Amino acid sequence: MATEPKIVIETLHGPDVLSLPLSGEGPLKIGRGKENDLVLASGKTVSRHHAELIKSKAEDGVIWKLKDKASRHGTFLNGIKIKHDHGVRLRIGDLITIEPFTFEVVDTGDEHRYLESFDDASTISGTSILHLERSADGTGLAQERLTALLKCSKNIHAAKTEEKIASVLAVAASEGTAFGNVAIVQPRSGGRVKILSAQGMIALEGTPNLSRSLLDAALEGKSVRYQKAEMVDDQAQSIMQYSIEEAVCIPLKLGSAVVGCIYLDNRNGPVRGQSVVDDCEFCEALAEIASLAIANLKRLDIERRHAEERHGFLLGTVAALVSAIDAKDTYTCGHSERVAWLSKEVAKKLELDHITIEQVHICGLVHDIGKIGIPESILRKPGKLTDDEFEQIRAHPVIGEKILLDVPQLHPVLPGVRSHHERWDGRGYPDGTSGTDTPLFGRILGIADAFDAMCSSRAYRKKLDRSEVLHEITACSGSQFDPELVKKFLLIDFIHYDVMIDFHMTQASS
Repeated sequence: MATEPKIVIETLHGPDVLSLPLSGEGPLKIGRGKENDLVLASGKTVSRHHAELIKSKAEDGVIWKLKDKASRHGTFLNGIKIKHDHGVRLRIGDLITIEPFTFEVVDTGDEHRYLESFDDASTISGTSILHLERSADGTGLAQERLTALLKCSKNIHAAKTEEKIASVLAVAASEGTAFGNVAIVQPRSGGRVKILSAQGMIALEGTPNLSRSLLDAALEGKSVRYQKAEMVDDQAQSIMQYSIEEAVCIPLKLGSAVVGCIYLDNRNGPVRGQSVVDDCEFCEALAEIASLAIANLKRLDIERRHAEERHGFLLGTVAALVSAIDAKDTYTCGHSERVAWLSKEVAKKLELDHITIEQVHICGLVHDIGKIGIPESILRKPGKLTDDEFEQIRAHPVIGEKILLDVPQLHPVLPGVRSHHERWDGRGYPDGTSGTDTPLFGRILGIADAFDAMCSSRAYRKKLDRSEVLHEITACSGSQFDPELVKKFLLIDFIHYDVMIDFHMTQASS
């Protein structure tokens, strides 16, 4: 069994160095008040009860969610302001900004994930790192650089990942400036850095050779420049040992959060004076373009997390409904899960898209939900049903459709729920549709439902041998079942299905 990762949030940038382990049952509270689990007392814009971290369970284990508590100045995840009524799932590497703090979500068991930058605070004079100023004459960017910016902008906005954006950015910064070494980095807590892309000597594997002091200065949100001082310890473990004469760090910002930096340096060469400022203005323009593209990716990521959350709620609701069906009729314990799996396998054989395959699976899970409205005495009756009792059984597809009608996320599966007892020859129920007039989901489920019914024991009969079942499915192709779907169904490997049967039988007998 996989152990739960030891996750903390710790200061990447801010007036105090703080950390909060994500442990216990929660919720963990963040705010200015002393009663909080993470006290941000020095943050003047922090609300007394600003945000909280909520622990919950998901299919892939324990997760933590960040929720804003209607704070005055907002809570930001990766630079995107989150809605106060939505909990957003956290992931390793996320940046949480509660101004003036930015925290990183860290897995303490994976300390070697990123490279260490050099701790050169004691060897670089404070006067060696300066804020960059705009060019005095205001002439702006030359025409060729404007052309380069347009080209870079097009490529950046076509990129689908941060790594691709970083690659385009590194190439553009290298080609558009006189700096020999370029890196697009994400500063991390504890002096670590993640290099997304690099050019020149920095691209050498295992050689980050980046100044922590310069990166820390850029986390203030302004571009900074290093110039080598006359008196330095050349033997110190710092950027000095690489003969770096000048270096620049330009922040990539989402709102007030610095999510990355463009780092540039020259080695073994003369300090270039005003031309450095021109290069930096070009790179600041690149940074603005990249920041917009990254912001779009981050917004999409937050939306995906909300969609995953909604999908999780939906699956939880479906699981509860399936449990309610199984509780009414122990003879059909696991029937819905098996039909769902069989139907999903047919959908895969048909090469349907991912979303449709998932909808087919959910349809299989809820296809018999209408049996909740059927008396247990009828569902468990060992003998022959009366005409009236059989009519009640025949009503369950329509009852199921009505039950699920008020769940908007389940609307795509309703036609399959209603039609899973229709026949290819039109002699099914409730509508008597035939051929392809019956919805695809219903035609798929019809085969899976009949197969599982014959493969498992019921109150009124014992299960059939597999060979008999497959013979019956084949014999009914073109009359009860869609002949093309039967061909796909017979291609299924039933090993997993047999495991499900054994598991559900054990559950029913326990």
